[in-house]
Amino acid sequence: MIAFVLAFLFRTFEAEAFVIPTGSMSPSLMGQHKDVDCSECGYRFRTSASSEGDGRQRMIARQRNHQGGNLRRGDFSGLDVLAGMCPMCRQTMVFRTDLPEGVPEYIRLEGVEQETSYPGDRILVNKYCYLYQDPERWDVVVFKFPGNGEMNYIKRLVGLPGEELQIYQGDIFARPLGENVEFEIQRKPPGKQRLMLQPVHDTDYESATLYNAGWPLRWASTSGWQVDATAVDQTVEQEYTIQPDDSESIAWLRYRHTLPSNYDWAVARKFSKTGEHGTTQEKWLREIRPQLIRDFNAYNAQLERRQVWGDGWKLPEKSYGMHWVGDLAVQCEVEIEKPQGELHLDLVEAGRHFSCQIDLESGQATLAIEGLESFAPTAKTSIRGPGEYDLLFANVDDQLLLWIDDELVDFGDTTYRPEQIFADRADMIPRTNEDDSEDDDPGDLAPAGVGARDASLTVHRLRIMRDIYYVATSWRDAYNQADYAPLGHAVELADGTRLPALQSVKQLFVDSSAWPRLLERQQRNFEVKEDQFFMMGDNSPASLDCRLWLSNQSSSGVPGGPYLDRRLLTGKAVCVFWPHSWGGIPGLKPLPGFPGFGDMRIVR
Repeated sequence: MIAFVLAFLFRTFEAEAFVIPTGSMSPSLMGQHKDVDCSECGYRFRTSASSEGDGRQRMIARQRNHQGGNLRRGDFSGLDVLAGMCPMCRQTMVFRTDLPEGVPEYIRLEGVEQETSYPGDRILVNKYCYLYQDPERWDVVVFKFPGNGEMNYIKRLVGLPGEELQIYQGDIFARPLGENVEFEIQRKPPGKQRLMLQPVHDTDYESATLYNAGWPLRWASTSGWQVDATAVDQTVEQEYTIQPDDSESIAWLRYRHTLPSNYDWAVARKFSKTGEHGTTQEKWLREIRPQLIRDFNAYNAQLERRQVWGDGWKLPEKSYGMHWVGDLAVQCEVEIEKPQGELHLDLVEAGRHFSCQIDLESGQATLAIEGLESFAPTAKTSIRGPGEYDLLFANVDDQLLLWIDDELVDFGDTTYRPEQIFADRADMIPRTNEDDSEDDDPGDLAPAGVGARDASLTVHRLRIMRDIYYVATSWRDAYNQADYAPLGHAVELADGTRLPALQSVKQLFVDSSAWPRLLERQQRNFEVKEDQFFMMGDNSPASLDCRLWLSNQSSSGVPGGPYLDRRLLTGKAVCVFWPHSWGGIPGLKPLPGFPGFGDMRIVR
């Protein structure tokens, strides 16, 4: 009885528990999902299963309300989630054993299990914090959906009362409402920015199947580095070592975003079984091309049974991401042997290099931007001679940040304005000079690097992350899947240049001649008046948020416009509690309802 009373008081006066209904906030918060370890590289990832479990029951209920009568579960078998895509090795992994006939050879069938669909994350919400303080930008907020007061939504607050908001090039800009001044980029606080970074690649999850067949590692040395790579079980253990030499130049390790296709996986699987390539290895490797990093989210890359029937196991092109992401971060573990030389971290955006140089004797770090000589912030770091250090360097929201062993290095002001580097922000499109014999710089096709000069050190576990990309769209053009002109149409640029239609989405991210299309990326502006807020999901391509709420349609039972009224705020998301079980206590059988303690976390 006492427990019941305490729970009642807790829910009524302090906090309330909610279940995340959709994946609009993934990967920060999950809706209904499959939670799996990749069968090839071991990476844990989550894929949407909103068409299964509770989500399917809601669909059945809606069908009954519209059509009457009883519907059988089998009527919805086309909504079974059969497969998803690992964000690390990019294999298409199946989640069910009851597969239709004709499974293609790039699908691994050994050891397939019937994977569970888990409900969305359970979160606690502080219901009364906004009674005595205003919401802050970047808060994760629960609110009542304007079109249905019984439906709870959860999004991130990006627009505040009294400002005009602009979404452009994946970022958020704002200016005072009614004032004709320049829009200013809205930067995420460093701690929140770091937690919102999304994974792109991790050397701890390089597939041994691909590597054994001859697929190149994504990190490669231009010179000077000794690369030690060994296939062990599922993955490839990697270590990169360098010793001082007579060269005065920087020796670089550079990352290339080489993604295996379904065809590549078919070749690799055949080799693992027979020791032979379906084509000559030389020809196969010659056709590998690096790509631009885009806004891929494994949660959105699900394959349903109905898609298999119609498209033959092909994920829709939009599942791979539709937008180039230039805001990146590189992380690495460094073992320094001697207090001498320099360590360099490098990120490329729009063909320009954003770098950090660390003197390994003094520990002093210096930031630099190619083409902006006046930018040279310096700071003392915790690097003090030999030892092991974890480094994270980010170029996000027009700001350079460095963390060492999870501590942010204080450089002072490290922000910059793109107009200081480019003629205009619109000119920030990917670039490469890889085919120029005089200036062989792959640019955005090798967007991250780790370098050393006169140093003795070893680098372990290299990781690439990206920032969230907010898609510039509105209810008027919601049918567009991207914030640039349709790829199937020719485009004429402002200077009269005519760009031909593209054959596929992938061509935009591989073929540098197509990149000028990104000069025409659209921007969308929204007015946020007093007592209004603007909400968006972290999973921007799959989020029904303020961007897509219709204007002046309140009589139709939908929101009255692209904003949220203050009165509809429910509270601030606090933490994820009682996640589904993941593993268990060693030596004991799994207990029903046993929580995954490792997934409990504060919501940022």
